[in-house]
Amino acid sequence: MRYEIDLACGRLTIDTSKEVLPLEELLDFATRRNPKRGFLFVSKVLGKHIPCRPSRMRAIYDLLIESLHAVPGPVLVMGMAETATGLGGGIADSLALRRAGADSVIYQHTTRHTVPAAALVRFNEAHSHAPDHIVYAPQPVLAPDYHNAQTLVLVDDEITTGRTLTRLTEAMIQHLPKLQRIVFVSIVNWLDADARTCAIGQRLRLAPSFESVLEGGFGFVGNPSFHAELPGQLTAKREVEVRADLGRRGLRMDCWGHQLVRSTPALDRRRPVYVIGTGELGYQPFLFAEQLERQGFDVYFQSSTRSPIAPGGAIASSISFEDEHGEGVTSYLHNPPPTTAQVLVVYEAPHCAYNHALPAQLNAMPVILPGFDRRASA
Repeated sequence: MRYEIDLACGRLTIDTSKEVLPLEELLDFATRRNPKRGFLFVSKVLGKHIPCRPSRMRAIYDLLIESLHAVPGPVLVMGMAETATGLGGGIADSLALRRAGADSVIYQHTTRHTVPAAALVRFNEAHSHAPDHIVYAPQPVLAPDYHNAQTLVLVDDEITTGRTLTRLTEAMIQHLPKLQRIVFVSIVNWLDADARTCAIGQRLRLAPSFESVLEGGFGFVGNPSFHAELPGQLTAKREVEVRADLGRRGLRMDCWGHQLVRSTPALDRRRPVYVIGTGELGYQPFLFAEQLERQGFDVYFQSSTRSPIAPGGAIASSISFEDEHGEGVTSYLHNPPPTTAQVLVVYEAPHCAYNHALPAQLNAMPVILPGFDRRASA
């Protein structure tokens, strides 16, 4: 099916070849404040730029892992920072639940932060507003299953050229000598058959298979009168230490406890609740939001981001603030909650919440993620 979308930056034309769910349920569109690429596919089910119900997000995770429950294990699932850190964690979680009693499922996401560990891989995402990625060595207790992984699952919200995932796969193969299968998982996949076979499959020792909800191709004609500049500070002014136990050095998903926050904050069941993840912290706040939804609250989930997006289209409004880690990087919350909502902003550590501007701007309650359950890495 063909779709034509007019944006400030130009006209986007989409031809879909596979829609497990209709495009209108999955995507909206916006203009980037980025001269490298003017348009942006904005997911309605990712829980990033557009608020989404946790149950809807879980349904997407379950859909994407339907054909993966029998892949050989151990399974290493990797999500891409920062947009797909929550998506990757959710997919790994749904996969572990489906494979209960089977070989281990380990989740790790790439990061743009510094942790006290050796880096396994560093690579660049060329078109991104924040291109540098790091993959750290796993926690020592995870290392045997990690390096003996037989299936590698790479997760991103959208695959356009596949170059970033291919670059990461080439690097990771060197650390996974028993690897038998590679799977690229995305909500949307724009690669045609030649790109999958020639540009990606022939570069890798093992050709990947692909799982997605929507597939097709697109074309873009830019508006010559539109000019974009990257705003704000996009790279860290200084290094900061962040928690390493939340996915940056791996999580054993089949031991993860889903009762993430033991005591629910005092909330009014008559008013909607918005749970906000911060930056790369997407998976655990999603579990918290899912927990509240299962308790009967009217819950929506979304995350802050470093992605600068112009107002219009999918982005009704945005607020900006310095990142939660104090790196001096400009962050954003697109489509912020209505003033009638109860808002909980989830941070990975107390120092992230202290003096952070976001809770005050939203009249929100900061929530500090509790100490990591060590069983998850045992």
